[in-house]
Amino acid sequence: MLTKVLTLLAVVYFFYWLIKQKLRNRKLAEQGIVLEQKGLRPITLMSIVMVVMYGGYMVYFLATNQT
Repeated sequence: MLTKVLTLLAVVYFFYWLIKQKLRNRKLAEQGIVLEQKGLRPITLMSIVMVVMYGGYMVYFLATNQT
């Protein structure tokens, strides 16, 4: 249950951040300032966070359920 809530929060925050960045970049482009994207793309970063989160949950689940 906790991972579902954390996943939902992460996805909502990601889309909030993405829309905020798009609006900021659009406003700067109107002023003549063009930003070049460097580093990881946002969706790549989010996918890495999700894989790490679910991998950690799987390790925790396997470590605590020794039946």
